Amino acid sequence: MMNILALETTGKFGSAAVIRDDGSIFASESSAEMNHLKDIITISEEAIERAGISKKDLTHVASSVGPGSFTGIRIGVTTARTLGQVLGIPCISVSSLRAMAERVLGRAAASDALYVAAIINARRHQTYAGAWQVAQGDNGEYVLEPCMEEKQYMIEDLLADLKQAQDETGGVIFFTGDGIDAYESIITETLAEGTYILAGEDIRYQHAEDVARIALEYAREGRTTGYDEMMPEYMRLSEAEQRLREGTLSDKIRRTVR
Repeated sequence: MMNILALETTGKFGSAAVIRDDGSIFASESSAEMNHLKDIITISEEAIERAGISKKDLTHVASSVGPGSFTGIRIGVTTARTLGQVLGIPCISVSSLRAMAERVLGRAAASDALYVAAIINARRHQTYAGAWQVAQGDNGEYVLEPCMEEKQYMIEDLLADLKQAQDETGGVIFFTGDGIDAYESIITETLAEGTYILAGEDIRYQHAEDVARIALEYAREGRTTGYDEMMPEYMRLSEAEQRLREGTLSDKIRRTVR
């Protein structure tokens, strides 16, 4: 029996979940914003306890590897790598954008939306984003099919690309992610009323439950890695790294970044 521990630390609130191979999920989350380093072990242990197992019963450890908070990504990936090494179990990398899209799939399908767009605010009109088309799989269940690359977009460029796809199909776009918080006015001014839906705050943000569901799918497909192969996906350099390349950091800070 598979028991997968999944970690989510790329957003404001950290969470952990254990998923069994029958799909049952046992989750725990932090109530404090950006408290991942302090809370990740506690919430992981709570999720494991709620699943009625111990660490030695875990068969895989998964983490959202980004994009999102740079610090949060590092905490989640490092924790997963450490557990993978100590317990001798494989790791599973999950895109935070893909997990966010998974979180709203049912709501999007029920709303007859054709597209799901997951948007993370990267500040200054920048986003990390990806888009998927809602389709029905062979078993009749709704699935997500990639239709726009997961990468960094300016919000205006992202909306232009989505609008072009929408003009060709007439499909409604279901938006999710904290990019809504930052760019809602731009979305509503760019797209015509009735052509988009904004996810409610109850499902808008990252959660380990969705990382777990994707991790189970990947485990069944054999899409696992060794602990030393799990890597963060930042999608861009940090501000400090950008300034280092540009030569605008002080010597003291430059040595720290290196």
